Amino acid sequence: MNWREWIPGNMQWIIVGVLAFSAVAGAAAWPQKVSIGPASRERERQSFAVNLVRAMNNAELNYKTKNGKYADWETLTGNGDFTETGTKWAPAGFPTVAHALYSRGTEIVPGWKLRLNISHEGHAFDLLLEDATDPKCRYAAITDEGGLIRQSKAIDCPI
Repeated sequence: MNWREWIPGNMQWIIVGVLAFSAVAGAAAWPQKVSIGPASRERERQSFAVNLVRAMNNAELNYKTKNGKYADWETLTGNGDFTETGTKWAPAGFPTVAHALYSRGTEIVPGWKLRLNISHEGHAFDLLLEDATDPKCRYAAITDEGGLIRQSKAIDCPI
């Protein structure tokens, strides 16, 4: 006996439709290979920058709470907030930020330049963390005493 003989005509089309949909949905849900190309590396670097800036915001807030004003980079490294062995201010789940080798030099972490300006007698700051390995687009993570983190690139580059 053929399956078409015991299933009514309209029901056959419904079954075929359900089977076709299941095949397409199953193919779409199948795991795909993840690209580890330039876009992936760029996202990793941007994630590092945003989470490092988040750590700096936390350190600045802590310093201001204790001292009544914000600190420059020299002070943050001098008091042990950012050292050659890492920082305690890294967000949970970001060991690359927690264990980075922080420096007082031009690049505070290899490949990242910091510009931290303290103003209004220590009651405000502007922070720009720029990717030194990106001479074309000059990606940067930016924040201030408000704590909002922004990202930027040169105007000729897509964000």
